[in-house]
Formats: sequence, structure tokens, C-alpha cells
Amino acid sequence: MKKSVRSLVIILLVMAAMIVSAGCGPKKPTADDAKDYVKAVLDVMCTGDYDHSVTLADIEEGKESEVLDEAIQAVLDSLEFKDQLSEEVKANLSDCLANAFSKAKYEVKDAVETEDGGYDVTVTIEPLDLFAPLGGPEMEILQERLMENAGQYLTMSEDEMMNSMFTLMIDMLNEGLENPQYTEPVDVTVHYGLLDEENNLYGCDEAEGKKLGEKIFYVAEN
Repeated sequence: MKKSVRSLVIILLVMAAMIVSAGCGPKKPTADDAKDYVKAVLDVMCTGDYDHSVTLADIEEGKESEVLDEAIQAVLDSLEFKDQLSEEVKANLSDCLANAFSKAKYEVKDAVETEDGGYDVTVTIEPLDLFAPLGGPEMEILQERLMENAGQYLTMSEDEMMNSMFTLMIDMLNEGLENPQYTEPVDVTVHYGLLDEENNLYGCDEAEGKKLGEKIFYVAEN
């Protein structure tokens, strides 16, 4: 189960990060414009809000939080066992993931001008170890909790068992988020450049957004 949920988070990260956004203006943007733009992408991805002085394409005023909401819903819809989970458990999992994103730690650093007139923007991210509560000694706690309910599982249907196990797991993830753990900081460089020459639109494309999204959470290699 730990591996499957880990994979789902990666899907969420990729979807949330793929915000095709663009800043517009009659003149060439500055290094500060590039930095503000990249921070806005991270902010809307992780909190559902951002500095509205920055123009992000495809995001309507007042609907900023829908970016994260829709991405989380897409993850829930992708669960092969989604029909087995109750609406309450789905809602709790959604809240847990949203809470995890709100704990993201990042800082936009330098913006270096490139030959194409854009900028390479460096972001320092401290990946959140969301699954720390499900590893090491904490995993033993989860196993103990599962064993405590072993007798009940014998009388449960498969759906009831799945919901019970997910509830325990979500509870432990939420407990861990009260004192979040982060891994070593990593630097990610994304390119902010001209996306639409005709309309003088600058921004980061989907591939650049994905670079950021993939580092928000720490995922151990199998």
C-alpha cells in the first residue's frame, strides 16, 4: 500500500506542476519578473493562491484553488480501488494531500539571463518526506495498529477493510505533518522564456513546471 500511494502522489505532483503559465507585457521582462513568476507557479501549486500582480494563463480570478483541487481529484479518480473507498475516506485523503502541499518549503534564488532573452531561475527546495511516518519505527506502529484491528477485519467486507486500513494510514500521515520532516535541500533550475512571440508572452512550459513538482515531495528509490 505504501508503494501504491507513493505512486499516486507522483501523479499528483506531475499534474499540479503542469501549469502552462505566462506573463505578458510590452517590454522584455526583468530578472525580478522571472523570479516572481516562478514563485507564483509554486505558490498556486502548493497553496492554491499566489501574487496576483503576476499573470498566469488558464487561471481565472477567484478560481486559483481549483488548480490543486482538480489535481487531487484526478488522483482520486485514478485509484483502481476508488469505488471501494467511502466518500469520507476520499475527503480525508484529499485533505491530507492538500495539507502536505501547504507544508512545502522552497525559495526562489537567482535568475540568470540567457541568450534567448529569457532567464534560468534557480529554486532551492527542501523535499517533504511525506511518507516518513510509514517507515522505520513508525511503520511498526502502523503494523501494531493494524494488528489491534485484526479481529475486526475478520468480520469486515473487502471494502470495509480497505477503508479501515486507509483511515489508519491517513491518520499517521496527518500526525507526521504536525512535525514535518524534510530531506536535504536540492537546487532546481527552470527556464523562463518567450512562449508566444506574437503576443510577447513569457513563462515556463509544462516540462519546466514538472521539474519543480517532482521535487516537492521526497520519494525514495525502490
